[in-house]
Amino acid sequence: MADLPDFDALRGRHLGLIGVISMGDMGSGVARLLMAHNYAVLTNVSDRSEDTKSRALSAGAVLLPSDELLVDHSDLILSIVPPAEAYSTAERVVKAWDRKETELVYADLNAVSPSTLLSISSLFTGVKFIDGSILGGPPSFVDGSWTKPIIPTSGPFSLSDIFPGLGEVLGEKQISPELGQASGLKMVFASLSKGYAAVALQSVTTAHQLGVLPELLESVNELQGEAAGKKLEQAVTGLAPKAGRWVREMEEIGKTHRENGNWEEWEGIFEAAAKVYELVAKGTVLGGERIGKRERGTTVEGVAEAVGEGLGRRKEKEE
Repeated sequence: MADLPDFDALRGRHLGLIGVISMGDMGSGVARLLMAHNYAVLTNVSDRSEDTKSRALSAGAVLLPSDELLVDHSDLILSIVPPAEAYSTAERVVKAWDRKETELVYADLNAVSPSTLLSISSLFTGVKFIDGSILGGPPSFVDGSWTKPIIPTSGPFSLSDIFPGLGEVLGEKQISPELGQASGLKMVFASLSKGYAAVALQSVTTAHQLGVLPELLESVNELQGEAAGKKLEQAVTGLAPKAGRWVREMEEIGKTHRENGNWEEWEGIFEAAAKVYELVAKGTVLGGERIGKRERGTTVEGVAEAVGEGLGRRKEKEE
């Protein structure tokens, strides 16, 4: 086992020790933002991919070999994982904590439905639990200042309750004392952004198959404006590395609309979007794309061609 850090020395030099699970694009961005404001970031990536380990090291996080050490020494744990891993990550943390004398503060910032969030919160007893979500892209330092997402939170506790000033650093907006509200906001927000991306992908792919993709893009720019054209381009070209984790997110969004919006009779819109993203992730060459290591699907035409190829192969198999 590698030598462990001097936790007392770390605590003496920083405002607090924040555990972050895990170090994806968003998690590593949040880690950098925290460290820029004098918080130490702890993480356990022992069971993660080499890409994740590399991001953690690049972000400057302190790498620990176990969840037990992470729980024991973190003043607050931020869960920032793909939606499909949100519940199992909470189970991991509860198991590592096992109601020790150490106080546990857990913020679930994942893209899950209100009912899933409440199921996760039920795992924690005697814990300060924060329902949160992340609206927008990862924090980044550009031209001498930080751009950061909005982090809505809800429930009896907020990030600022744990560390005065932490909420301002992270862009927190406490929206309700009721658990589930922050997660619900994420679901309806992502309905607009990621739901749009699925529709846009179908549109450009079919246009490519018809041979009218250039005309479609030209018409969008001419009739709806350059901003609409840029939105379409960014939505379509940006989804490939994220499609795999967006499958579950679409399912959680559909669940939210059924359970909280009473849209039972219209079940299927976001479940269909989930299938679109599943096709991209598992049925096209775009499934192998990674953020920061893009090779295909960097143009609308490239995405439409790759997805069209995937659809063609699937049709051949069915026949």
